[in-house]
Amino acid sequence: MAGSRRRTLDQRLFGGGPKRILALDGGGVRGILSAGILQELERRLALRSGRTDFRLCEYFDLIGGTSTGSILAAGLAMGKSCAECAELYREIAPDVFNSKAKNAGIRKPRFNAAKLEAALARALGDHELSSNALKTGLAIFAKRVDTGSAWTLTNNPRSKYWEGSTLGAAPNKRLVVRKLVQASAAAPTFFDEVRLTLDQDGALVENAEGVFVDGAIAGLNNPSVQLLKVATLKSFGLEWPSGEDQILMVSVGAGYWRPRIDATTFASTALDEIAPTAARAIEALKTMIHDTTVGAVSTMQAISRSPRPWRIDSEVEDMREDHLSPFPILSFQRMDVGLDADALKALDFDYAEADILRMRDLATDDPATLARLHDIGLRTGQSYFRNAPGREAQDWENQILPPRFDPEFFSDRALGQPKTRLDAMGRLFERRLTSGD
Repeated sequence: MAGSRRRTLDQRLFGGGPKRILALDGGGVRGILSAGILQELERRLALRSGRTDFRLCEYFDLIGGTSTGSILAAGLAMGKSCAECAELYREIAPDVFNSKAKNAGIRKPRFNAAKLEAALARALGDHELSSNALKTGLAIFAKRVDTGSAWTLTNNPRSKYWEGSTLGAAPNKRLVVRKLVQASAAAPTFFDEVRLTLDQDGALVENAEGVFVDGAIAGLNNPSVQLLKVATLKSFGLEWPSGEDQILMVSVGAGYWRPRIDATTFASTALDEIAPTAARAIEALKTMIHDTTVGAVSTMQAISRSPRPWRIDSEVEDMREDHLSPFPILSFQRMDVGLDADALKALDFDYAEADILRMRDLATDDPATLARLHDIGLRTGQSYFRNAPGREAQDWENQILPPRFDPEFFSDRALGQPKTRLDAMGRLFERRLTSGD
């Protein structure tokens, strides 16, 4: 039976064969857009697996995310479907991001962290990193501000602090997943920082209480580069072999636009009226998240084989011919969409500028905006597997998700209906060879 050949967590992390990684960006409630993109991946992989109950945790050996990406990563690693993850945002947004209850984010955070904590408890439970509720590898990224360090937390039992430290620090395996997710999503001005107790049984440990904020503050809003390090470097305990036939990474964004600041106004927030210099500094610093995200994509494309590379800027374009080495370290595909009129029109959406601005918000509770974001995600996911008009036809599915990376149990599937013309032609040719025609 196909199910009997599915890998255990230990086999996924330490067994042989090619490895598959899913990297998920931060982006607030726009995580519902990411979930839409992922639904198309899940749908196609389900067809290949031959199972209607297929989940992405059965394909990817390591799923990692920052901020809202960590919410998705934890849900997917626990076996949730992408549709269930999308529904989670519809449940969280009206309560956590209630527009009638928000603050200005100046004297106190815009939103109540206790409501986010309660929502995560309902969705993710109280499972620790060592829990068998996690069906595959999980990585969560956060910034620890009291020590000035970027933290990478995984469910890898060979990671350095899995059993704790000689100084008495609590073992990482005992950390609760939902608390780590909340720490990763604690965006400054939106939520209070998250404090985690890190000592064991009351041991006297220096810095026993860690103070954490959103992983984007550590430059990890797009965690793809860090995930590659987690997968391959000896220090993180996995040491997966590199190579375009050894590692596949799919990196999923949550909507993108170039943040431009009008020099004549520069800032138009409540803070600008009280402290204009601070307001301008904050507006400028916000653009750093965009810069680090694009920087991560450019780095990944420079060291990988990327079938549909993402356009970086007008200078390097999509880097199709630009690589740091003639030998790719991995196969890589970035999947994201521009939240601007031109990019959305390319997907046959025609939204007013006011609607587009609402969709860029990290914390909307508007059901119509959430629905639009989800629809955009679904159509974006589909667009990556379609041929552009007037271009030579390509089998994008087998280029983005090469069959050599398929899990073993995929080979047990019933063939079902052919998914592409190429698939149908291949089956016809195979039948003729078998029959001797």
